[in-house]
Amino acid sequence: MGFGSAPFLSSSIMGRPIYFMTAKVTTIKNKRPQSRNVWIVSDYDNPIDIMKKDGKTMSRLERELFTAKAKNKTIVIDSITSIKQVGTTSHPNET
Repeated sequence: MGFGSAPFLSSSIMGRPIYFMTAKVTTIKNKRPQSRNVWIVSDYDNPIDIMKKDGKTMSRLERELFTAKAKNKTIVIDSITSIKQVGTTSHPNET
């Protein structure tokens, strides 16, 4: 076994994978779309799932990409450009 491996842990005990990703997002400011690359850490690896289910990531992107006075805060994750699994959640019963 290599350094840091835990032979007694099985995949049924471990939770969902956690991913570090870079993604292309589009924000709409003053009715003009603007695209940029951002980093995302989430246990979802699909842009639609991140936008619908990961409120913590979406609120962080909102704080990062918009000013406090912005009225219409629209963020669309267009695509995932890179993805790397960095760990697992500590909740084994999540699906």
